[in-house]
Amino acid sequence: MPTTANRNIELARRTLAARPSEVRKVFRAAQRPGMISFANGAPYLGALDFEQLAESSQRILRESGSIALQYGAGQGTLELRQHICRLMALEGIRAAPEDVIVTCGSQQALDLASKVLINPGDVVFAEAPSYAGGMAVFTGLEAEIVHVPTDENGLIPEELEARIAKVRAAGKTAKALYTIPNFHNPGGMNLSPERRALVGQLCTENGLLIFEDNPYGLLGFEGQTMRAIQPDFQDITLYFGSFSKMFAPGLRIGWVVAPERLREHLVNANETTVLNPSVLSQMILTEYLDTPGWKSTLEEYRALYAAKCDVLVDALSQNMPAGTTWTRPEGGFYLWVTVPEGIDTDALVYECIERGVVYVPGTAFFTDGSGHDKLRFSFCLPTHEEIRKGAAIVGEVFSQALTGTGAR
Repeated sequence: MPTTANRNIELARRTLAARPSEVRKVFRAAQRPGMISFANGAPYLGALDFEQLAESSQRILRESGSIALQYGAGQGTLELRQHICRLMALEGIRAAPEDVIVTCGSQQALDLASKVLINPGDVVFAEAPSYAGGMAVFTGLEAEIVHVPTDENGLIPEELEARIAKVRAAGKTAKALYTIPNFHNPGGMNLSPERRALVGQLCTENGLLIFEDNPYGLLGFEGQTMRAIQPDFQDITLYFGSFSKMFAPGLRIGWVVAPERLREHLVNANETTVLNPSVLSQMILTEYLDTPGWKSTLEEYRALYAAKCDVLVDALSQNMPAGTTWTRPEGGFYLWVTVPEGIDTDALVYECIERGVVYVPGTAFFTDGSGHDKLRFSFCLPTHEEIRKGAAIVGEVFSQALTGTGAR
């Protein structure tokens, strides 16, 4: 009689279709002491008042432990949803607490909405390049991703229109546009106000949903915010937010605001997936937002990231081969770099890792094989000294690749 160990286990089709995140693949390969990481889009947490957070957590557990450690509402606590509404108002979104669904990070929110709305074979349009974690969600649901070119002002509406027409002509179902309009990951650019209106109108006319992913919107270096897409296209937009970048990813708190007709389906799916987001995490975050100190901490982060970005730009100017270009973001975490012909960032990433520095090659942000002449630098986590040293190493490896003097 065959044992379980000898039987072939047939994986689900969606598992076979899934595309693991290349960002995390590279990051795992670089897990060793002393590595300079330009790969991880993780916030710097040094500005947080950990003593205050510890006292707050202790107080919550002492005074409300039976609530904090109990099951909670699938939609999230009312108090946190009220804070989320006030935050979104900074970007022009008028929402009530009942419109908000709290999730375990915005990644889970995106996965949740995609499971509710996307069928195998549906087409999802996404910027070229686009967030690798989002692409992993869509491919895991057997959707087809069609990339739309971008420039310094974000996604190009005319290119989106042309691709919608091509998909429709092929008899395929165009379901949604996935966009990161603010301080884009990995591109660093903002979608201009004029293009937001054009993109929204195109999606309305063609029956597309908009998945507006906005983890970086409050991280403008000068404190600037832009009007979200959602207020002007509420009937078709699902807005995803997160506290991972502006506060701390360890609490795993994000949210989604969706058209009213979808809310009950999303709440039901959320309860099916996680029952409820952590009540303790929500209470800690709520108490943090109850005090005015979070605003000054956010301002400190903005200045800190702006300075790191300046250091990286200066270091690249001094070390990268002639012909290398990059975006100059006004906020967020990322610089998007284009290298001269003759450099393959995918092929050279592991040589850089051997030299003690890691970045993410551009191929991680496309699903069509593009990006060998691109890479993403995350400047949020390394120190100024590490940024300078890491850029020098990458520049040397790339220069040697051009001249043929690198490692064999």
